[in-house]
Amino acid sequence: MRSTFTIACRGSWLSLAQAEIFKKKVAALFPGVALDIAIIETSGDKEQSKPLHLVEGRDFFTREIQDQLKQQRADFAVHSMKDVSSLDFFNEGHYAVIDRELLYDVAIFNKGVIDKIRNGEKIIIGTSSPRRSNMATGFLQKALPVLSDKPHVIEAQSIRGNVDTRLQKLHNGDYDGIILAAAGLNRLLKHPPAIEKVSGLLSDKKIMVLPLFECPPAAGQGAIVAETTHDNTDAIDILNAIKNEPLTNAIKEERVYAQRYGYGCSQQFGVFHLDTKAISFTYASGKDGNAAAFTEWDFEAMIDVENKTVFSCASYMKDFFAHDLIADAVIDTNAQAFFIASHKAVHNSTLQNSIQQKRVWAAGTKTWYELAKKGIWVEGCADGLGFENVQAVFKSPLINIAANEIQIITNTSSMQHWQQDGINAVGTYTLVANLSTEIKDKIAAADIIFWASFQQYELCKTLIKKDALHACASGKTASLLKKEGLNPIVFPTIKAFNDWYNKH
Repeated sequence: MRSTFTIACRGSWLSLAQAEIFKKKVAALFPGVALDIAIIETSGDKEQSKPLHLVEGRDFFTREIQDQLKQQRADFAVHSMKDVSSLDFFNEGHYAVIDRELLYDVAIFNKGVIDKIRNGEKIIIGTSSPRRSNMATGFLQKALPVLSDKPHVIEAQSIRGNVDTRLQKLHNGDYDGIILAAAGLNRLLKHPPAIEKVSGLLSDKKIMVLPLFECPPAAGQGAIVAETTHDNTDAIDILNAIKNEPLTNAIKEERVYAQRYGYGCSQQFGVFHLDTKAISFTYASGKDGNAAAFTEWDFEAMIDVENKTVFSCASYMKDFFAHDLIADAVIDTNAQAFFIASHKAVHNSTLQNSIQQKRVWAAGTKTWYELAKKGIWVEGCADGLGFENVQAVFKSPLINIAANEIQIITNTSSMQHWQQDGINAVGTYTLVANLSTEIKDKIAAADIIFWASFQQYELCKTLIKKDALHACASGKTASLLKKEGLNPIVFPTIKAFNDWYNKH
């Protein structure tokens, strides 16, 4: 094998950070190989006057780099996967998906946005993507804290430039907020040349990590792909050695939807594939080429409902328990962040004022919206996938919340389960059984039961048929049911079960 190779990539800090990740992957397996970087200016770099979705053509940030391969001026091209819109990318040449950061988009605001919200002033959001413009602005209408009786007025305006350039424009006051990929921010916060400037630009900002289901990312977002030509055998050997097969498979799942609904910066939908401990699934949502809204799930649910009686506890959430609020509940004031399992957990002004001074995360968007109505700034949520799902987000350089800095605020029953796992948790209300005879009879007759919480199962387990099948969403409910010796059929979320069941 040759000892020296050339990598072609763009000249932005982010592109160079991705090239360095590629170099480290290669060095770990081929310590004798030297890799030089050739910086290429692409058409996307040259044309900065228009929003990308108005620029004609495709592959604005990859075409010239790929040309270097074809002209044998470089051995490898390193790209952000979401920039590769070629329909036949996986069918041509040789490639390796080598790394993936967080999937999420992030809204970053100047602190002055609080006064604008309070005064009912227009909030200008900078984004170069119709997908982000449509989804994120709609989400922010419900997610920003309610600080007056005036509705939020949000307007999306085009922004161009590299990540650090966009952060500088925000810092200069050209926008009240901007939307970026969390992946790029995290990579820059680990890339030595960029750390000081990027961390400085972020230091006084307010952040919202946008939820995956309401604001799904572009296909391939957060992934790095490297490619070479079919006749560069030494380069092919290197790519085959560093290729990450699970990531490659995830990207392929996402690109199925990109092929169906379209690639490029003008698209108005997002898609992501997620592998959790309990289930793997793909989710796509947005608008197709005819501006028709769609939502699609792809996951395995091995349940035969034909001639079976199915009972979904998720359809009777209010019929299992009453809530006994603990007026003098005390939370851990030393905690730096709170994870709110239900908006019911923040039920008085003392609790509200206490958590308002800290960083707040929610179990899902329903809880997020209710907390926002109380005037609370929510930084992000677990998308209804469980507390475990956001651990990687907490550990990321952008968020940087240590495990011992978080307290979960929930009900007293759930509190005990969390504490048994060594997690700081407090109960601010108690669940009081409130089960009607009608619900008892339905559970006793059911062949298949979908549990929305483990507490529902605990309350009803003496009523259940011995051969009944159990189902639930991923997260704490699934893990607790498994501890009971059950083998529940796991769905991604409660909404995923509802969508699946309505089709069956």
